[in-house]
Amino acid sequence: MIRIYLLLLACLTAPALLGQTQEDVNVSSGGYGMVKTNINLQCDHAWGAVRDGFGARVSYECLKRKSFTLTANAKYNSVKVDFEPGALSGGYDPDDIGLNDIHIIWQLGATATARMRLFGKPLMGIAMINSEFGIGGYERISAIAMGLLMLRHSRDTQFGIGPLVMINSTSKIPAFLVFMYRHRFNERWTINLYGGMFGVEYTPGKNALLCAGADIDVKSFYFRPGHEDLPMTCRFTSTSFRPMLKYRHRLGDNLYVEAMGGVSLKMSCRVNGKTGTTEYFDCSRKAAPFLQASVAYSM
Repeated sequence: MIRIYLLLLACLTAPALLGQTQEDVNVSSGGYGMVKTNINLQCDHAWGAVRDGFGARVSYECLKRKSFTLTANAKYNSVKVDFEPGALSGGYDPDDIGLNDIHIIWQLGATATARMRLFGKPLMGIAMINSEFGIGGYERISAIAMGLLMLRHSRDTQFGIGPLVMINSTSKIPAFLVFMYRHRFNERWTINLYGGMFGVEYTPGKNALLCAGADIDVKSFYFRPGHEDLPMTCRFTSTSFRPMLKYRHRLGDNLYVEAMGGVSLKMSCRVNGKTGTTEYFDCSRKAAPFLQASVAYSM
C-alpha cells in the first residue's frame, strides 16, 4: 500500500511555505519546515490490536533563506500491539515471534524546502531524509522528494500538483502523482483536499479550530521474530484511514493543545524486511474507535 502519510505532510506544508497568510486564523499549523521551533507530545488509544501509542517530536529550523529552508528533526514513538491468535497470515503466532509487545522506534532526519517559479507559477520542492533506529540500533535510511507546482495560488485558494518519489521504501510503488487543494470561503470556513483526503475546518475564534475530516495514520517499528522462515529483523507497518472530529486550542502565544476522536479503519497491516518490498505476512485488524490528545510548543 502507498504510504500516503508522507504525502500529507508535504501537501499540508505547501500553503505556508509558499507565503500564504491567514491574519484571521492564529491557531498554529505546526510541522516540519513551517515554524522556527516545534515540540510536540502525543498519546493515543485505539480499542483494537494496535493500541496505546506515545510520540514525541522536535524540529528546529537550522537555515532560512528567501527561497530555501533546512530543518532538523527528531522523533520518538512507542506502540503497544496485542493481536489475537490466528490474526496473522501464514500461521505465525504473534506471541511466539515477539509481535505482541510494546515496541519503540526513533528517527533522526532533515527536511529541505525550496521555492522558485516555473512557467510563471510558484514551484515548491521538498526533500526529506530520515535515519531509523529500533531494537537492534540503526536500522535503515529512507528519503522522499517531491515537487509541487501551484497552478493557482491566491490568498483564499491554492491548488497544486506534482510528482513524489520515495527512496529505500518498503512500498511497492516508489513514485506517484500528488495534489493539494485548499479554499477559504470566509473568515470561518475552509476546505482542504490533500492526497485524496478531505477536511472541513471551522474557526470560531482566533484561538480555536474545529475540523471534521480524515487522515492517514501510520504506526511502524522493528522487531526480531526469532523464526527461521523470517528475516532476523522485520519491519511492522500498520496504515489506517481515520475519519474523525478534531479540536485545537491555543493556550498561550506558543502553546497549543489538540484532541481528536474517530474510527480507525485498516488500509494495510503487514510485516516486511527492513528495506525490501517482500511481504512476509499480513495482520488482520478490525475497525476500532480511537482517541488522541497532544500538546505542542510552536514558534
